[in-house]
Amino acid sequence: MGSFPQTGYEGPLVLRLPASARMLGMANAGVSSNDADALFYSPGMLTQARGAAMSVQQYGANATAGSFASVQTIGSLSVGIGAQLLRFSTNPSDWAREAQQGAARLSDGGTESASSSAFTVGLGRVVKGFRLGAAVKYAEERLGNTSDGVVALDLGMNKALGPATLAIAVQNIGAGPDMYFVNGPLPTRLTVGFGGGLFPIWEKWDIGMQSQLSVERDGFVRPAGGVELGYVPVEGVALVMRSGLRLPREPDEPLATAGLGVTVDRFSVDWAVEPMRGGRPVVHRIGLRLK
Repeated sequence: MGSFPQTGYEGPLVLRLPASARMLGMANAGVSSNDADALFYSPGMLTQARGAAMSVQQYGANATAGSFASVQTIGSLSVGIGAQLLRFSTNPSDWAREAQQGAARLSDGGTESASSSAFTVGLGRVVKGFRLGAAVKYAEERLGNTSDGVVALDLGMNKALGPATLAIAVQNIGAGPDMYFVNGPLPTRLTVGFGGGLFPIWEKWDIGMQSQLSVERDGFVRPAGGVELGYVPVEGVALVMRSGLRLPREPDEPLATAGLGVTVDRFSVDWAVEPMRGGRPVVHRIGLRLK
């Protein structure tokens, strides 16, 4: 199949979308996350992550995204497995035109069903005080009867600094897909972040934060960060409010996100909202976590 010169399109699309309801509430700044879905942000965090996490997000009436991740300990290794899936409908010619322009955003509906998926396996281990991790993923883009799949690699490293963690990750290393004469690279990015989960600040109140700076393949620099404030009325129960800011890249992407969470013992329910711009509907994501 022939191809146009390399364009602004980077895919598969699912690799550019949020993968966690909790992290989306903090502008999707997740490189220092310690939940199971840290697998999708930095495999270096697998040594701190346990349990399982799943979430689902609706983009209007014609597109739905979801993710699932689980992390377990086997000897000295932390092993994570996960999947991300996006289903939507589109017109292939419209998708190709937007891809050539560098948007490749989700369609408001079309004549063909489409999907974007990624299946990931990651390993993490502590070496001389540094938490190291690597993950291999198979990602596929499918539009109508046309599809292409690629293999990508993620690498991560982090170091505990007091109650927080300094983390670095390189994601989506590999060759990109070739779809409808549009050949583009994977959304490779280098991210450095600093953050931590909730810790006490005063009586029944806890606070946490996430911050990161990403440099994407084309040189686009993207800062993002957020905070979460937790209220603990009784031991084992927490009510959490979240908010975050990020530098938008797409015309319809919001500057700010927000979210809420409820934790009871080992179970957490999370909700996040993205108030999309450009006339797009407000987007919600719901998630469950088990520690």
